Amino acid sequence: MIRAIKSFACLLFAGLVFLQTLYVFAATLPRIASVPVSNSKNIHAVRVLVAGNERLLGVTTKGAYRLWALPSGQLLKKGGALQGAMLAPTEKGIRLDKEEWAVRGVRIQPREDGDLIVGHTHFRGTMDVLKNNENVLYAINRLNVEDYLYGVLHYEVASWWPMAALKVQAIAARTYALYQASVSRGVEYDLKSSTSSQVYGGSTTEKFRTRRAVDLTSGEVLAYRGKIFPAYFHATCAGVTAGANELWKIDLPPLAGGVHCGYCKFSPHYYWKARVPLPQIEERMVKYGHPVGQILKIEIITKTPSARVGSLRITGTAGDFVMAAKDFRVWIGGDRIRSTLFEISLREDIAEFNGRGWGHGVGLCQWGALGQALLGRDYQKILKFYYPGADIISYESK
Repeated sequence: MIRAIKSFACLLFAGLVFLQTLYVFAATLPRIASVPVSNSKNIHAVRVLVAGNERLLGVTTKGAYRLWALPSGQLLKKGGALQGAMLAPTEKGIRLDKEEWAVRGVRIQPREDGDLIVGHTHFRGTMDVLKNNENVLYAINRLNVEDYLYGVLHYEVASWWPMAALKVQAIAARTYALYQASVSRGVEYDLKSSTSSQVYGGSTTEKFRTRRAVDLTSGEVLAYRGKIFPAYFHATCAGVTAGANELWKIDLPPLAGGVHCGYCKFSPHYYWKARVPLPQIEERMVKYGHPVGQILKIEIITKTPSARVGSLRITGTAGDFVMAAKDFRVWIGGDRIRSTLFEISLREDIAEFNGRGWGHGVGLCQWGALGQALLGRDYQKILKFYYPGADIISYESK
């Protein structure tokens, strides 16, 4: 069976170019570790930041639409269709083509769901376009949780993966989204459409099989003692998952880490190497306010219980600085330093990293889930393997 997995992996590898970005992971630092499931039962929509710092925003509706003022809710305009209309901030408020209103924002509501295009992306639901204090626009897509997941799943897993693996991802992503929506009250959006939350591409990126996985698990979420939690996931753990408390102030058994995963060994992200010129690291140190001069040495100071690097000491001609490895990874770039599971050596003016895995390592290992699905395990067993102690329950999704 392992040979079958390896053979299947070889076939997948050529077609999974986009999965080179599977270091994409749910990684927003939670305000609290978990929230009662009852808090999420009345959440039917999520608010996703899909554009920001825009001077112009193109909008199209395939059919009739209504335009509402925000925050008052007053109807500003209705019409047959918008064709490449341009929204822009003004000193007075917001302008749509030649019409201007003294409002902070507008809500675009198409008559038919899915008839909205912002930029080049199709969206379900409605779109709030608001102006901030810097006189630029940002856009927030409001839509049903399940519809949101349609636009997430294709970015996180390949649509031709086994259905069990797709279901696993659907439930993890739903749990994370509902958790964020439950703790984001008082702010204007729940999630970003980028790697800092979950990558979301609107309805443009929907695929039949990933939609099917969402539908087949509709309303299913992970909970621990009746509370949903941020169900983190990552591309490849490379042997053992990390504890959430290694990175954040979270102490929950389903996120405690230490899960020994032998199912992701065929992942193209299991091993990686990176060569980073020392002058680039020196530039980052200056940029983030910790100049050390010319770098002489980079040492691993501590390791976490999952054998990942906890902290580094960077010594230079102008001093030294001890920093968390997770911050170093952000400074240099998560696409280069793919995980904190690495060793480092200096050769002349180059820092050489030999590492394993991709992502923070907490929670679900996506390639490990694929490996288990190929062995015939069902999605419930896979989820309970990566989130020990968690239950799979239903919430009211419609």
